[in-house]
Amino acid sequence: MAKKKLTTDISQFLAFPFKDEAWVKKLSIASGLIFISFIPIFPLVLLLGYLAEIIRQIAEDHESPSLPEWDDLSKFFKDGFRLFGAGALYMIPSTIMIFIGYAFMFIPAFIAEMGGMRDEEGIVLMLAGNLAGFGLMGIGTLVSMVVGVILPVAGSHAVVKKDFAAAFRFSEIRNIFKANWSGFLVAFLIIIGGSTILFYGSYFLVLTVVLCCFYPFALSIMAAYLALIGSALIADAYRVAVINLPAEKDS
Repeated sequence: MAKKKLTTDISQFLAFPFKDEAWVKKLSIASGLIFISFIPIFPLVLLLGYLAEIIRQIAEDHESPSLPEWDDLSKFFKDGFRLFGAGALYMIPSTIMIFIGYAFMFIPAFIAEMGGMRDEEGIVLMLAGNLAGFGLMGIGTLVSMVVGVILPVAGSHAVVKKDFAAAFRFSEIRNIFKANWSGFLVAFLIIIGGSTILFYGSYFLVLTVVLCCFYPFALSIMAAYLALIGSALIADAYRVAVINLPAEKDS
């Protein structure tokens, strides 16, 4: 049995947020949650729950991408906390390595500043600290990049299975990724490309005196749009991968 690829036209994913009659209201709510994301946890969890509903309707129900209603906040919170918790646990190793790397870089300088050693010893200690710090930060960054590839698949798996532990069933996640790696790659490239456009587009707003006032609002709207289409693309790649899994087993 031949493997299926990403079956839906990419343009359908890029345009789906605007096809809903109430897209202005729904996109505005998502943008507003990003705009107030300085409030700890609450907005992010609610938005993740909304994205989980998009993932579920595509990956589990095999529906075309669409914007769900903002009418079941308790469900969004439940699903959002599942994704938030999984993401937090996945990020612990890289966060610890980067934090320790920073410590290795600044603690020797602090000790030398306090006069706790001779100048020669301070220079050697700071050099060793910088080397160790940069090394740990580099490893932490690489780990975070790997996590950035695994986490969307793991999160989708947890959403579809309705089980927090499913995000850590690494053998299942690996098989799902292998079953449609090209589809996930396309999704990742579009998300990365969209993020790049988001960054530089918002940067040009900051450079202008008048438009810089709209920077926070424009950034929130573009980030919400990217989150919506990114979730839909990952969900469709997951859907195709699951369809391909029986063929993987037979081969």
